[in-house]
Amino acid sequence: MTNRPLRRQALHALCALAAAAALPFAAHADTFPSRPIKLIVPHAAGGNSDAFGRILAQKLSERIGQQVVVENKAGAGGTVASALVAKSAPDGYTLVVADNGTHAIAPTLYGAKLQYDVFKDFTPITLAATFPTVIMVHPSVAAKTPKEFVALVKSHPGKLTYSSAGTGNGSHLTLELFRAAAGGLDMVHVPYKGGAPAVQALLAGDVQLTAVSVNTALPHIHSGKVRALGLASSKRSPALPDVPTFAENGIPFEGDSWLAVVGPAGIPADIANKLNSEIAAALNQPDTKERLAKIGLEVVASSQADFTKALQRDVPKWGKAVKDSGAVAE
Repeated sequence: MTNRPLRRQALHALCALAAAAALPFAAHADTFPSRPIKLIVPHAAGGNSDAFGRILAQKLSERIGQQVVVENKAGAGGTVASALVAKSAPDGYTLVVADNGTHAIAPTLYGAKLQYDVFKDFTPITLAATFPTVIMVHPSVAAKTPKEFVALVKSHPGKLTYSSAGTGNGSHLTLELFRAAAGGLDMVHVPYKGGAPAVQALLAGDVQLTAVSVNTALPHIHSGKVRALGLASSKRSPALPDVPTFAENGIPFEGDSWLAVVGPAGIPADIANKLNSEIAAALNQPDTKERLAKIGLEVVASSQADFTKALQRDVPKWGKAVKDSGAVAE
């Protein structure tokens, strides 16, 4: 009986400490942001993530009255930067441009070596934009349609080759999805160290097939140096309106890629909500959408809940593609 007052006092003390710990975040929520925000791009300059990050940083800075600073931190397919952000202070001032590579493919590709859990270690802010992948062939390939290409491969098992930006890369796994959807095409995978050499291999006729984002493919398609076979997407692209999806040709699969914004787990809900609304407003400005469309990106600016649903859908989808391909991160 004599211990009850002491226990009651200890409980009150713990509650007071918890309330005190919450005060800084509550105070920051009303005035957030009060200093520059760091937006980390987990890949080298020049790609979709980098271009998107810089466009978003500029437009978001204009809206919130604070500078949004872009930092490129490449390494291990974007997982190095993602792990760094996962360990950052959950105050909304450190964010990262996530993609299906870092947050849908990596959990299976890296397995136990991955230094973060995509569901537990991040605060989802928004699924910001999507971009389709186009599968294209060298002009020497006789097949003009997906069905003709499937028939060609099946009549020459193990003879045709396809390039990718590396084993386990999104381009590789998109082609794995295609092969599986088409009935298990017997082709030879030729991985390269990056998307540029994979495309060059196709241009040179060293391989017959590859998969790249639409904006990367456009100049080569327009020059006639390659031919678009189909879109690995849920719908047609405004940039290639005459190119059908594979589903339209009776080969149902989707390899849509996306870019998102996430922060470390534990960002207070009101700050996360404010980030979501401000980023959505910045992305939905007509000039922003136009600039992003020119690089093949379609603005989504989803809610946090819808982003989580997309992640729950895509982690198993891409995980199966990783397992089927036998890819393992080095």
